[in-house]
Amino acid sequence: MNADAVLIPANDRSHWANASLSQRLEKFQGIFVKHKAIKKVADFVEAELVLRKVEMKANGVLVIAGSGSGKTSFVNFLKRQYPDVDTPSMSTRPVVCFKVPAVPSPSSMGSALLKALGDPLYDRGSWEDKKDRAENLLLKAGTIIIAIDDFQDVPSRRKARGVEHIANWIRDLCDFKFPGLVFALGTEQAAVVRDAHDQLRRRMQARFELPVFSMASETDIKNYLSLLELVDRGLPLAEHSELKSMRLARPLLAATNGILDYLMKLMARALVRAVQRGSERIEKVDLELGFEDLHQVAAVAGNPFAADWNGEALTGPGQIFELRQDGPDDAGVKKTSRRGQRATKAG
Repeated sequence: MNADAVLIPANDRSHWANASLSQRLEKFQGIFVKHKAIKKVADFVEAELVLRKVEMKANGVLVIAGSGSGKTSFVNFLKRQYPDVDTPSMSTRPVVCFKVPAVPSPSSMGSALLKALGDPLYDRGSWEDKKDRAENLLLKAGTIIIAIDDFQDVPSRRKARGVEHIANWIRDLCDFKFPGLVFALGTEQAAVVRDAHDQLRRRMQARFELPVFSMASETDIKNYLSLLELVDRGLPLAEHSELKSMRLARPLLAATNGILDYLMKLMARALVRAVQRGSERIEKVDLELGFEDLHQVAAVAGNPFAADWNGEALTGPGQIFELRQDGPDDAGVKKTSRRGQRATKAG
């Protein structure tokens, strides 16, 4: 889910009682859940940019996050915090984003950066030429953040020598004379690029993780319940839904495998069901029906909000987080499902 607004605790939610479903859904689509891990990165960025401005030198930041853990939402948050400015007299682009190209190389990475900066001739010239143009455009655009997504694709698509070339490119990018931060966002494999290069490791010391939520420990439970409370506060409903109560928190974890994106998609469906029912709070029945709306046939194999749910993770045959044994391509699914299974049982 793309999100670009911070959840703000509301003392009075009564105004939502007269809102239409479309108004509520529009509000919901703008929710950004600034949970503890996200807040930690955001606070770092705010403080670090002051230092970057004084030193006029960039630094790298590694953000590890699995699919659905909030990378896109975080980048959108940065864009909202540091928006583009377009006036007749000036144009700035403080936050520039691009994904690792299909065939990552210093030249293709340079082209991707130039394209993100709006260079119409982004694919022309050698890397050295692209490097000079990029440095000039970064200063002209007032860029302070470069966000490179899917960084794990570099080691998956290049051998050791190719990874080293990309590490050199990132190091050179950090050497540009712009007062900002270079974000590398991806799964755990993204760290391979940084760790392949001593100089880059020194320039990209800051590392953060956007977690998959669980109930495996007291700390995990606290963080997970805090997340649910933040979501609850932001719901466009006149009443509090008590999402962090254990009667909802446990099945919510099983229904989402602890993945933030899954949680928000489920809450959107449950919100629709609650409003259609004439309720100003989300109840278990709304989550049960919302889960069915989201997963259709797969929900028949296991719905954690149904009366017959056995309390186990949804990793059995035909269930949404089924443990697959088909081959190497399923390794990521298998690993995620096991983590979800441990988290749910711990709860």
